[in-house]
Amino acid sequence: MGATKYVLGSAILGLFWSSLLKGVLTNSTSRCDYPPCSCDHYGRLTCDCKEEGEELILTTEGDRRLSPHTSRIVVNNCSSVILMNSSLASMTGLRSVDLVNVANLSLARQSFELSSHSARTRISVRNSSIDVMPSFVFRGDVEAITFENVRIGQLSAFSFANLVHTDTLRLENCRIETTEAQAFKKFDVGYLHVIGGTFGDQVPSRTMNDIEVYHKFMLDGVRMGVVRSDAFIVRSPRTVAIQNCAIDTLESEAFDVTAHGAVIVKNNTFGSIGVGAFLGIRADREIRPPPSSSSSSSSSSSTAAIGLHDLIFKNNSVSNFEEGSLMFDRTSFRPELDNLLVAQACDCQMLPVWKNNVLNYTNVYSRLYARQNSLVPPTLQPQEPINETPETFLCLDARVEGVPTSFTDYEARHCSLGGSMLVFILITVAVLVALIVGVCLIVWCCRKRRRNNRKKWISVPTNAPDVVSKKNGVIGREAATSGTPVDSRITMVVPDGRLYRETEFHVIVEKAEPLTTEL
Repeated sequence: MGATKYVLGSAILGLFWSSLLKGVLTNSTSRCDYPPCSCDHYGRLTCDCKEEGEELILTTEGDRRLSPHTSRIVVNNCSSVILMNSSLASMTGLRSVDLVNVANLSLARQSFELSSHSARTRISVRNSSIDVMPSFVFRGDVEAITFENVRIGQLSAFSFANLVHTDTLRLENCRIETTEAQAFKKFDVGYLHVIGGTFGDQVPSRTMNDIEVYHKFMLDGVRMGVVRSDAFIVRSPRTVAIQNCAIDTLESEAFDVTAHGAVIVKNNTFGSIGVGAFLGIRADREIRPPPSSSSSSSSSSSTAAIGLHDLIFKNNSVSNFEEGSLMFDRTSFRPELDNLLVAQACDCQMLPVWKNNVLNYTNVYSRLYARQNSLVPPTLQPQEPINETPETFLCLDARVEGVPTSFTDYEARHCSLGGSMLVFILITVAVLVALIVGVCLIVWCCRKRRRNNRKKWISVPTNAPDVVSKKNGVIGREAATSGTPVDSRITMVVPDGRLYRETEFHVIVEKAEPLTTEL
């Protein structure tokens, strides 16, 4: 009987409190009685705008004020939503705020200010547009903040600040057009993830300033223009991941990150990288292994290397860089470099220069390291060489429509072979020229010799031509001076160069005349 009375009493008390809560949430001064919003018995406020152009104002003032007993707020499909200043500050039982498909979300200073007595609250904004994200819009114990597919015209300074005990801050596929310095200012968070979307044409210095991340800091698939020096100042993450990002220009020391674990930089596309852009990523001094002197043995160096964290730099593409652009803190990390694509046409003369700019930067490293670590001389820092494999460095082969190829393959197929072919061509040309010159000389010599050795003919005797006497037909010399024509038929011509004795031929011509006497 006593148990029955106890059950009936509990039921009556439950109905009483339910009726009381319903009366509080549905009285004439509550937002629950006015469309497009409604409330249930558990304190959940749901606003679903069905009429186009409808404006919804969430405030604690007026006859449509929010109830302090609200436990959850859900707003869907509204053209315009205005969340007034400190509208949530009186809700001690608020668990979550969800704003979905809001065409124009207007926030004021401390719009997401929570009650100091409230439990941890989750805030989510999805598929919405915010023209200006004001300063100090958050305040209080926020468990998680999620912005998904949100356009933000201007991210003001201190937009994300004054966060207490926040577990996750997640920006996914958010299009930020303009970012001011110190937009993320001095708060603690377990996970800080920026996934997809853009950070505008410029990420100014100290965009994230003095943020302490306990577990993981990740930039995944983010499109950024110019990333200024000290743009990301983050402390204490156990894991740092910069992956699938597209960055036009990365200035010197763009990242100032003190890590407690591994660092992963992979699948990124960099346009231009300044000197020491990644040198600001280092291990915490409290957990950093002690430096070993240059005179230490190989065993002590191996022992020090065991305490180093992994820094994986893999599958990244870079268009322009110089000596020291890809430097890493060797006292904190053990770099693993693989598949670095130089997004330029392969050039036999530039391949060793590119490789040297990545692997050998002793002078630049010493200068920058001395500036950051003045207490430890740079000459005492262990610098183990980066392991190089045939696939460590890649470039674009212009002969195969810009297909990536390794430095090793390109050198083997084009550079060394090209040098041999050049030597072969030069030798062949030299031989052909020598042959042509030789043939020309032989022809010229033969012609000259033939011309010089041509046979000359002279008359014998040489002192005077002989003539035939008309009287007796005897060849004599008396006619030599007579001026009478020379009978060339009796001139003897012999070749020059031989010795002949002059010989006089006496020709006797006898004439036989017919007899005139009769026998």
